[in-house]
Amino acid sequence: MTQHTKTALLMPALIALILNSGCLKAEPLAVGQRPENWAAVVSAEHNLYRVSNWLYRSEQLSRADADELRQLGVSRIINLRSRDKDAQEFGGQGFHLTHVPIHTWKISRNDVLAVMRHLQAAHQQGQKVLIHCYHGSDRTGTMAAMYRIVFENWTIDAAVAEMKHGGYGFHSIWGNIDDLFTPDNIAWLKTQLAH
Repeated sequence: MTQHTKTALLMPALIALILNSGCLKAEPLAVGQRPENWAAVVSAEHNLYRVSNWLYRSEQLSRADADELRQLGVSRIINLRSRDKDAQEFGGQGFHLTHVPIHTWKISRNDVLAVMRHLQAAHQQGQKVLIHCYHGSDRTGTMAAMYRIVFENWTIDAAVAEMKHGGYGFHSIWGNIDDLFTPDNIAWLKTQLAH
């Protein structure tokens, strides 16, 4: 086994250990300081929030949560995890399942574009969407922030502030995520989505 292979195998375990220890989380704003246009809590237990009238964000949910998703009107679920657990949890339940596997430590602007295209298509089809990863914090936070910028015309600073301090559990260890939020990347995304 090469050193590269060993590193590739150990990296996810090390990252999980760090994240599950609760360290390096960005400090959330207190409830009274939280802007009203930030996502509204639906279920704190599942890190489930309503981002807009058609977009929700959460951690990995289970089959037991399917009825709640239907009550919210969700018809499409976008899974950002490397594993596709949604097929097991929500297969045959009437949801349109989309899997865009992303690794937190190497999110690219092409990953962001793929998710934004799925959101764009869902919105054009009048679908309500749930987007999630494992914890609903980092990958999901990145995509929710990009949604704010691309679809709702938020400033980069406003969207990143919500991503980091909205109480979703964002881990500040991911400096690579900050690198995605540049005016050049946003302009590129908007150009790609316009075609």
